[in-house]
Amino acid sequence: MPDRQTAVYNSTGKLKRVLLGKPTYNRILPISDVARDLHDSDPELDAKIRDSQHAELEQVFIEQGIEIGWIDVSPDYGWQASTRDVGVNTPHGVLLGRFRYTERKGEEIMAKASLEKLGETVLPRQIEKGCVEGGDCFWLDKDTLIIGNGNRSTLAGVEDARDIMSEYGKRVFVVEFLSKWNHFDIILQPVAEKLALVCEDAVPDYFIGFLDALGWERIMLPGEYAFKCEINVFALGDDKVISWRGNRVNDILKAHGLEVFDPEFSYFCAQGIGPHCSTLELEREP
Repeated sequence: MPDRQTAVYNSTGKLKRVLLGKPTYNRILPISDVARDLHDSDPELDAKIRDSQHAELEQVFIEQGIEIGWIDVSPDYGWQASTRDVGVNTPHGVLLGRFRYTERKGEEIMAKASLEKLGETVLPRQIEKGCVEGGDCFWLDKDTLIIGNGNRSTLAGVEDARDIMSEYGKRVFVVEFLSKWNHFDIILQPVAEKLALVCEDAVPDYFIGFLDALGWERIMLPGEYAFKCEINVFALGDDKVISWRGNRVNDILKAHGLEVFDPEFSYFCAQGIGPHCSTLELEREP
């Protein structure tokens, strides 16, 4: 197995490798307000639409020359296609997280086995106290990891992450938000160097000040964008972004000089799963 530089120094550097999961066993899990409402309506899910839409996402990476690694999936888990949540990559390897809801507990074990089989670096310590999910984590620079505390990660998990990352000289900050917003990546999304989409109705004022202090430009959007999964896009680096077809944010991103890829992804967005949820970067350029 060739050596892998499993390292992420930021959230917007040029993407070289990404981890995906086939949606073969996707089912609706009532673990967020959006998914819970959909679950209660008992919709009929179309496997052909599911697979074709995920294939469109995959094709963007293929066309951009980005290497795809695949996580092993199991019928025991219904949301493994949301590979983001198994943890967060760091400049030193993947920090595996810990799920809050029973429906997803155990995914991190399969993720660890898949990553090691791929030859990727996994940190020797992982989250063992509280909960941390990758959808709540962003690098604002190579030394600053922020973790959102909303529906899925907990303060105990943040403290555990802070303890682990201090061994590597990294700092970890927590950002509080209401559980109705679910994951941090529903209300915040770095899209290019020092440029982020921010839900004005969801993030606390002190976080806006924090972004300002670090020199980030903000594109402020109302809460309706978050509830429709429109903030959940994924930066590829080099001023390129994966969004999804029909997302109102696309024109805003283009107006800021970004190239936008828009695969059809409505099957997943209806569950509260966007392109960022569906991707875990394995390597970005510093």
